[in-house]
Amino acid sequence: MKILFQGDSITDASRTEITPLGWGYPRYAASKLKAKMPSTEFEFINRGISGNKVSQLRERWAQDCTDLAPNLMSILIGV
Repeated sequence: MKILFQGDSITDASRTEITPLGWGYPRYAASKLKAKMPSTEFEFINRGISGNKVSQLRERWAQDCTDLAPNLMSILIGV
């Protein structure tokens, strides 16, 4: 199951500096899902970019969403 996290800084959570999922809610959600469904094979992708607005998310939609063909997506953007 491919799960995509999309959004701004709250999703990014230092993903490019520390770990591919960052230190925020994507990492927490992935951990909880893996623990709850250990027999499920997951692929977690974080494409949050700090400072992005909805218009920027729309500009990169094909590359950072549609082309990835996720089974499930979470969008969290606060701006």
